[in-house]
Amino acid sequence: MILQKLYEENIKEQLKDIFEAWPEISYSTQTKHFEVNGKSINVFYLIPKEEDFEKIDGFESKEEAMGAFKTLTLEYGFEETPHNIAILHAIFDGNKLFMLFKAINDDKVEKFDQLSVEKLTQKLQNFQRVVIYSSVVLTYLTDLYPSINETAYVIPKYLSEMNCHIPELKDVAKIYGIPINIPEDEIKVIQKIVEDSKGICNGKALPPMEIPIL
Repeated sequence: MILQKLYEENIKEQLKDIFEAWPEISYSTQTKHFEVNGKSINVFYLIPKEEDFEKIDGFESKEEAMGAFKTLTLEYGFEETPHNIAILHAIFDGNKLFMLFKAINDDKVEKFDQLSVEKLTQKLQNFQRVVIYSSVVLTYLTDLYPSINETAYVIPKYLSEMNCHIPELKDVAKIYGIPINIPEDEIKVIQKIVEDSKGICNGKALPPMEIPIL
C-alpha cells in the first residue's frame, strides 16, 4: 500500500499524529516533483511496511488493520496511489440513462441502468481513479456514491484550466480517427484521450492520472 497527497509544510506533524496512533508500524517516505503545464507540483508518498500490520492486535486480518490505518490517513488528506483506473461514461437511450464502465486495462465494457446502479457503485470502490468526460456522470452519481467526487478525474475540468476548447466527443473521435458506430465506442474515444491528450489541446498534456486530484 502506497499513500499519497500534495506536499504540505506541516507534513511532519501529520505523520507524528498518525504514528502516535499506530506506533507498531514502520514506514518510509518519498517526495516526487512534477511539472504540470507550467505548475510545480510536489507529491508526498507514505509507504507503511505491510508486514507490520500482521502484528496488530484487535483485528481479524492484516487487510482489516490496513483498512483502519488507511481510514485514519484519509483524515489527513492522503489517498491510495491509483493502481486501478476506470472510465465511466453516461449515455441516453431515448429518455433512459445508462452508465458505461470500463477498466483501463480491460477490453470489456459494462452497461448499468437504474436497476443495476448499486452493482456499479460496489465496483467503483475498487478503483482509485475514475476518468469522466461528461458532467452527467457526477450529477447522477454524487448522491448515490459520494466518493466519486474524491476519485473523479474530470477531463473537461482540466481542459478548461489549460485554456483549451472542450469539444464534443464526436468531434474528438474525428481528431483521433475513431468511428462511433455504437454508444460503447465513445468509451474508446475517452481512453484515447487518456493515452494521448495532446491531440485535443494544442500539444498540451493533461495532468497525470496517478497524482492527487488537483
